[in-house]
Amino acid sequence: MMLDFSDYPFFDNHTHRINISNRRIRPIDFAMAFVHGRAPVHELDNAAQQEREYNIMNMGVVKTMISLMAQKYDCEATPEAVIAARNERTEKDGFGYAQELYREAGVIGEVVDDGAEFGDPVLQCFPTRIYRLFQMDPCVRTLLKDCEDYTAFMTRFDTILRRKLEEGFIGVKSHLLELRSQPMIPISDEEASARYTMAVNGDRKAFEDIYLAAFQQVLIMTQELGFSVHVHTGCTGNPNDLQTDTDPYVIVPLMRDDRFADARIVLLHGNPPDFGHAAWLTHCYPNVWVDIGWSLPWLSLNIEQILETVLSIAPHSKIMLGSGQHDHAEIVWAASKVSKTALANVLERKVSAGLLSKEQAEETARQILYKNALRLYGLREPDVE
Repeated sequence: MMLDFSDYPFFDNHTHRINISNRRIRPIDFAMAFVHGRAPVHELDNAAQQEREYNIMNMGVVKTMISLMAQKYDCEATPEAVIAARNERTEKDGFGYAQELYREAGVIGEVVDDGAEFGDPVLQCFPTRIYRLFQMDPCVRTLLKDCEDYTAFMTRFDTILRRKLEEGFIGVKSHLLELRSQPMIPISDEEASARYTMAVNGDRKAFEDIYLAAFQQVLIMTQELGFSVHVHTGCTGNPNDLQTDTDPYVIVPLMRDDRFADARIVLLHGNPPDFGHAAWLTHCYPNVWVDIGWSLPWLSLNIEQILETVLSIAPHSKIMLGSGQHDHAEIVWAASKVSKTALANVLERKVSAGLLSKEQAEETARQILYKNALRLYGLREPDVE
C-alpha cells in the first residue's frame, strides 16, 4: 500500500504578494526570496558579495527548489539550467505560468497578508480565490497619532475593525510577540488609559501596553464576530526581532484569562525552534490552531520530522499549512508538493505500524491540506476529489 495525496486540494493559509510580470531573473534573484537573515549594512566588496551569494545558493531550501523545478522542467538540476527554463516561460506569459503552477498544486484558496485595500489591482496577481487578513499593527500606530485619549483610541479601533470585517476581511494579523518585550500579563482599561499619553510621546513600554489592550479587544471581538486572529510566532524575516519571547508559550497568561476562553487564535508560521510548543498550546486550548507555514518550503529537508512532532501533539483538526509565499509563485507550488509527499511518507509509516488505519490517515491528510482551514473560515468544501 502506498498513500498518495497528490490529487488532494491545497489551501494556503498564509501568503504575501507575488510577481507575475513577464520578466527575466538571475539564480541569485530567485534564491534571495528565501533569505531571512541580516542584510548587509554597507556596500560589500566583490569578494564578500560573492561569498555571501555562494552561501545563499547553498541553503537547503534553495537546493530543494532547484531539484523540484528541474523535475518539472525536465532539465539539469542546476540553478543556471532551472532559472533559464523558468525565464523562458515567464517571458512568454508570467501570469499564465503562475496559473499553471497553481493548477498543478491544486491550490483552492490563499489567505493573503497584505496592506492593500479591497479592489486594489495589485492583488490580481493571485490565480486563485483569496481571503484577506487585516493588519492591526499599522492601524494601532496611526490611531495613536490621531486620537487624543485612550477612550477615543479604543472606540476608533473597534469601529475600524468592524468596518474591515464588513468589507470582507476574514481575520486579523498581529505581531504581538515581537512587539511586546514585557510579560504577557493581561492589562486593564484603567492601566492602559493611564499609560496612553506616554505611548503617544514615544515611550516604548507604554506603547506595548496600548498594543496589548488593543489585542485583548481583538480577542473579545473574535468571540462576538466569529473571525480569527493570526499571531506571528518565531522567525519574522528580521534578525533584529529574533527574541526569545517569540516562543508561543509567552501567550499562555492570556489563554488563562476566562474573558478570552473562546477567542480564535492561529499561531502563525510555527517555525523553529518552537514547533512542539505551538502544537502543545493547540492541544491544551480548544480555541488555538497552529499553522506550520514557514516550514513550507523553507524547511523541506526536515518537514517529515516536523510533521511527526506536530501530528503527535496537536489535534489533527487544528493543524493548517501555509506557504509563507512572496515574490515567486513557485513557493506555493513547492509547498503543496512537499507537504503532500511528506504527509504520505509520515502517515504511511503510521499505517504500516498499525497506529492509524488507512482511512484515518487519508482523513488526516485532507484535514491538514485543506479541510481545517475551510472549517475555521466557514468556507464551502470544493467538490474536486
